[in-house]
Amino acid sequence: MRRLFSIISILFLIVLIGMGCISFKQPIKLPPTQGLIGQVFEQKGNAMPQKGKPISKGQGYATNIYVFEPTTMTSVKTLVGGLYTKPATQLLGTFPTDSTGHFSISLAPGKYSILVGYEGGYFVPFLNQYNELAVVQVLPNLFQSMEVIINVKASY
Repeated sequence: MRRLFSIISILFLIVLIGMGCISFKQPIKLPPTQGLIGQVFEQKGNAMPQKGKPISKGQGYATNIYVFEPTTMTSVKTLVGGLYTKPATQLLGTFPTDSTGHFSISLAPGKYSILVGYEGGYFVPFLNQYNELAVVQVLPNLFQSMEVIINVKASY
C-alpha cells in the first residue's frame, strides 16, 4: 500500500512538472508594422480656389481601396469621367474605408498600385513618370500617409 502511494505520488509530481512546462497563453498578436494609412475624400461642384475661402479637400468618402501589383496605363481602359476598368495585373487585396474615408492597410514591404473604387470603376489618384498607376513604395517598419481626393465630379 505504501509502495502504491509512493508510485502515485511520483507520477503526480511528474505530471505537475510537465504541466508547468506547457504554456496555455494565447500567442501575442503584434500590431502591423508597415503599410498605408490615410483618408479618401470626394470633391463635388466648384473646387476652384476662391479668395477668402479655405481650400476644401471635400467630404470623407466611404469606399474600397484596391491593392494591385504595380501596373501601367496599358493594363486599363478609360471609362467616362476619368475612371478606369479593372487592371489586368493581379489584385492583392481589397480594403474598406470607414464611413469617413479613413483607412489603414498593413502590407509587406514592396511596390504596389493603389486604386480607389468609385461609381462602378476605379479611380487612379496619380500617375508617375513611367505611366504607372498610383505606385507607392512600402518600406519596412513605416506607415506611409496617403490622401486621395476623388475629383471626378469637381470643376476647376
